[in-house]
Amino acid sequence: APMMYAAPAPPMAAAAPPPPPMAAAAPPPPPMAGAAPVPQPPPAAQVQQQQPEEGQADGEAMDYTRVPKELDKRFEKLDTDSALRPTIISPGDIWTKKAQKALLASPTISVLDSSGQKEEKDAAFDLLDALTKSGALPVDHAALHIVIAATHCFDKTVTETVVQDNTNPIDKVERSTLIMASTIHQKPAAALIRQAQYSRVSSTSPMLFVEDGAA
Repeated sequence: APMMYAAPAPPMAAAAPPPPPMAAAAPPPPPMAGAAPVPQPPPAAQVQQQQPEEGQADGEAMDYTRVPKELDKRFEKLDTDSALRPTIISPGDIWTKKAQKALLASPTISVLDSSGQKEEKDAAFDLLDALTKSGALPVDHAALHIVIAATHCFDKTVTETVVQDNTNPIDKVERSTLIMASTIHQKPAAALIRQAQYSRVSSTSPMLFVEDGAA
């Protein structure tokens, strides 16, 4: 029987030689002699600015014991009619106390004579002294109420002032209130009235705005 001959396989192509080895990376240069290390920038400082409380003026605190004298000076300078008079407020001998023992309790009313007033006053100052540790702790959220009064005097009655003198008494009283308000609040009169009323008030009381330089 005839023999079957298998065709010889073609020779395989020779494989490519492996790539040459990569050159080793150069080591980092040694630090130069005498070179100081680069300082890192410091972290940004957090500056906290304390906002002034409502009603607290910048700078020194105001001495309220000098307010009556300042009012007298302003009265003499700006009150051309000499109608303003300082007023002394004298409290009565008997005071009425309204208090409640608890937040939801019903308020009670009691009458205090001179001895009872002294006891309540001493108790209030003792409590304030304990809360502030004899003044070592400041009282930030507190309100001080001061009552200062002055009397506007008319030479005539309101009707006679309008009919005989042909004068509007409201303008006179308005001037007096602006004199007091500008002294107590330490602000010019122009900052205490509305812009729509500026022309009217400046015409009836020009001395208030000449002093402030607003006229």
